[in-house]
Amino acid sequence: MTFIEGLTASGYVQGEDDRFDESCYVRWSFRDGVIHVYQEGEDEGEWNYVKMTEDFDVLTEKTFALV
Repeated sequence: MTFIEGLTASGYVQGEDDRFDESCYVRWSFRDGVIHVYQEGEDEGEWNYVKMTEDFDVLTEKTFALV
């Protein structure tokens, strides 16, 4: 299973909301009041993760590389 397949299997949706770039994989967690976003970075295998409130206040931001 690829990373993208894993995201979609976990409930992430690509480009569904016009507030996010089409390359974003987004999952809304209404129970917790947060939004989880993964987006492929500029370098091959690089990804960015952002956890934010529904008001787009960033709670966590990480960049990582898939090996």
